[in-house]
Amino acid sequence: MTIATHILIGGPNQPASTLRASTLASARLRLAVAATAAQELGHTVSIGEQCPKQLDRLIVGKIGANDIEERQHRWLTLIERCKGLGVPVILDYTDHHLANNSVMTAFYRAACQLADSICVPTRALKSALAEEFKIQSSIAVVSDLLEYQPVKPKDKLVDAKPVGLWFGHPTNAEFLAQFIDSNRQGLKGHTLNLVSSSQTLDLLKRYKFAQTPTVRINAFSWSVPAVAQAAQVSDYCIIPSDCESPKRYASNNRLVTALALGLPTLATALPSYSEYSDYFAAIGSPEGHQFLSSFDAEKGGSETFQQNHLHSFTLPALVKQWRSLLN
Repeated sequence: MTIATHILIGGPNQPASTLRASTLASARLRLAVAATAAQELGHTVSIGEQCPKQLDRLIVGKIGANDIEERQHRWLTLIERCKGLGVPVILDYTDHHLANNSVMTAFYRAACQLADSICVPTRALKSALAEEFKIQSSIAVVSDLLEYQPVKPKDKLVDAKPVGLWFGHPTNAEFLAQFIDSNRQGLKGHTLNLVSSSQTLDLLKRYKFAQTPTVRINAFSWSVPAVAQAAQVSDYCIIPSDCESPKRYASNNRLVTALALGLPTLATALPSYSEYSDYFAAIGSPEGHQFLSSFDAEKGGSETFQQNHLHSFTLPALVKQWRSLLN
C-alpha cells in the first residue's frame, strides 16, 4: 500500500516542485529536500494546508506569523488528530521560538511536546531544545541544503580596494548597521555589496550612526542568483549578529554559503557556527580585529571547509537523512 506523506505549510495546496522556487528559505532548503526523500521512498506527497483523509506521515513546516491565532488552532488540531490515529508527526523547527517569545511561541511550545520527532538544522539548536527546554521528543539534526556550486577562492582583489559582501534578511540589518558603525576605520575605502530587500537599505538610511560611515554600499535585490553574482565581485563576506539576541540560534546556512562561494568570512561566533570555527574569523577575536586589513591570510579557510565539509550539505546527503526520518 502506498504511503501518503503531507507537508503542512501555509496557503493552498501546491505541487512539490514549487517548494524549490519558494521565497521562504525553510521551504527551499528543507521541505523541498524532505519532499524529494518521500518521493524516493515511493510516498505520495501533498503540500499545503489541506490535508488528505488518507495520511501516514505528517511533516510540519514553518507556521509563520500571519493569521497565527486561527492557523495555530487548525494546525494543532490536525497534529492532535494525527497523534490519535498513530500517524507519525515530524516537526521541522528552524527558528528558536521557544526562546524568542514571539507570536509563534505558544504554537511551537505545544507542537514540540506533541511531535514524535523534531528536525533541526544545527547541533546547537538540538542541545538548546534538549538541555534548556527539556524537550522529550526525538531530535534529529538535518542541515539546510546548500543552493550553490562551490567556487574556488580568489587569488587577488577584484578591484583596487577591498570589496565585501553582506547578504541576508532585513531582520539582520541592524547587526550590519552596528558593525559598520563599530568598524568605521577598518572599512575605510572598502565597498560593500549588499544583497537583500529594500527594507535593509531603508534601515541603514534611518540608522543613527555615531559618525558618517566610510564604506561605500552597492545594493542588489535578493535572489539566489544575485548572491552568487555578488560573490563573484567580492573579496570577503561579513556576517555580523549578536550572541545575546533571539537570532543566536540561526541556521549556519549563511556561513556555509559564504565559505562555499570561496569567500574569507568574518562572522559573529554564533552557537550554530561553533563546529566550523576553524574556517572563519570571529568578530571580536584577535583574528577578527585584523581581518578587514589582512583578510588574505584567511583565504585557506573557505578552501579547507569545501574539502572537508561541503559534501554534508549536498542534496544526496540530506535526502538520505530525511529518508531515515520518513521510513
